[in-house]
Amino acid sequence: MDIWDRQYRVRIGKNNSVGREIGKPNEKTKRVIRCSFSCEIGDSSSSNTGKITLWNLADETLRLLEQEDCLIELRAGYGDDLPVIMGGSLTCFETETNGADRQTTIEFVDSFTSARDTTVSLSYSGVVNGEKIVRDVAQEMGCEVKLSPKAKMIDFKNFAFVGTGKTLIGRLCDRSKLRWSVQNGIVQICALDEPLTMAAYVLSADSGMIGSPKPFFESASTSSKSSTSKNASSNTTKRKAKKGIEVTYCLNGHIQIDDYVKVESREYKGNYRASKIRFTGDTEGDDWQCVGQFVEVK
Repeated sequence: MDIWDRQYRVRIGKNNSVGREIGKPNEKTKRVIRCSFSCEIGDSSSSNTGKITLWNLADETLRLLEQEDCLIELRAGYGDDLPVIMGGSLTCFETETNGADRQTTIEFVDSFTSARDTTVSLSYSGVVNGEKIVRDVAQEMGCEVKLSPKAKMIDFKNFAFVGTGKTLIGRLCDRSKLRWSVQNGIVQICALDEPLTMAAYVLSADSGMIGSPKPFFESASTSSKSSTSKNASSNTTKRKAKKGIEVTYCLNGHIQIDDYVKVESREYKGNYRASKIRFTGDTEGDDWQCVGQFVEVK
């Protein structure tokens, strides 16, 4: 794995607009605007979060951040290989002066504004499969849908709903005993403990692993969602206990949530699913890595 020539790009702007891209090296000096970032993504339905700090932005760029519904996209990697780390909606930003430098810190969340705020009104006569409903909701939210191979949704009869798209998808997945999350504007629905695809990324000392993996355990939790229907018990979400390994490796945005990862180390060899990943980087610091929590695939 080539881990030299660290590069990043940050795109700022509204949806379906050109916006502005930051991070391309100056053709003459080869210098870039300094950037540090920290993003955390996971397989739960709660929003992924990101924070980016940029130094000495132009006034025109700062004005772009003041736009309503401003979107942020971070790509980072090496050379020309710059996969998307995270994209989402700007939640806040602030600019501080530190000596001659001006630092702007941007905070943003995945699952885009449309996924959080879109109100949908849907009704179906007769029998309709949950996947059809999810795809109709996602279309109104402006999101794509991806399902893991074994993710099958149940049928519903004379189904009707009015409310937020996020609430509806959550209920449909709960009834079908599936888990879901939004990753970079894509609704991902998976069977429990199943990766999104069976294409595997290999993590070893030769492919960027740093140090040795260590075990982690996350206890199970149960949360009940209020319901006035007779089937209120079916709206209870049970999270299974998670057991796996935590792996530190060189920044690799190609490995995303629910991807299949093959770990090869002295103590651990096996197949895992990416459950949580934290990306950190600084163009003028030591950080340029990921810490991933991977659960076993049985």
